[in-house]
Amino acid sequence: MNPMVKTSERVLAVEGAYNVRDLGGYATKDGRTTNWGAFYRADGLHRLTDESRAALAGRGIASVIDLRHAREVEEKRDVFMDYEGVEYHNISLINPAKVSGGAVRSLGDLYVDMLDGAQAELLRIFDVMADSGESAVLYHCTAGKDRTGVVSALLLALADVPSETIVEDYSLTADCLTPILDELRADRPEGVPAEVYEHFIGCDPANMVMMLEHLAEKYTSAEQYLRGIGLTEAKLQGLKARLVG
Repeated sequence: MNPMVKTSERVLAVEGAYNVRDLGGYATKDGRTTNWGAFYRADGLHRLTDESRAALAGRGIASVIDLRHAREVEEKRDVFMDYEGVEYHNISLINPAKVSGGAVRSLGDLYVDMLDGAQAELLRIFDVMADSGESAVLYHCTAGKDRTGVVSALLLALADVPSETIVEDYSLTADCLTPILDELRADRPEGVPAEVYEHFIGCDPANMVMMLEHLAEKYTSAEQYLRGIGLTEAKLQGLKARLVG
């Protein structure tokens, strides 16, 4: 583990969730550090106890962005959906369980597909983040790995964190998700073979490498990507300032 990753500080002990992490403390290419307590990534929040929900809100989280699709939201209700003092946003960022498309042969393909095909949704997500001002933002999906991983990679790349560190942050999910692997397996879509699905609930670093290479080759950088999909310059600069003090 790279010494710049303080795992004990990064992974939050939250009763009812297993992959809640702070994006702070990562070194940037110019020697600065991403801010602690600004952006949090997470897995499903439907199991949170009242105490855990209050503890997260107590960290200054004023916006929760739920990246799951309608069926997931209906079946496993986010505990922040009607929580006073926290704005809840449901922005469905593709269903990673749907892997039957001819072009999606791996998670890497799925991440590339999100970058190219879910730009309107990604713009909405980053608009919400930018509009949060100085308040903390938590965003999540079911495992906190795929949809959440793409958003996290864009945020960290916008902060000018090296690709190697972004891949490392992605890979940290493997340890965090061990307690809920059986639950994730139980959600395997009908028609998807078990051996295929195992690849889609994993987090092989090569998948994130593939996405980051596509981002660089097609869009140059995260900043250029976000600018290209319509995020205003003011919001871009505000997010950068929020990410790195």
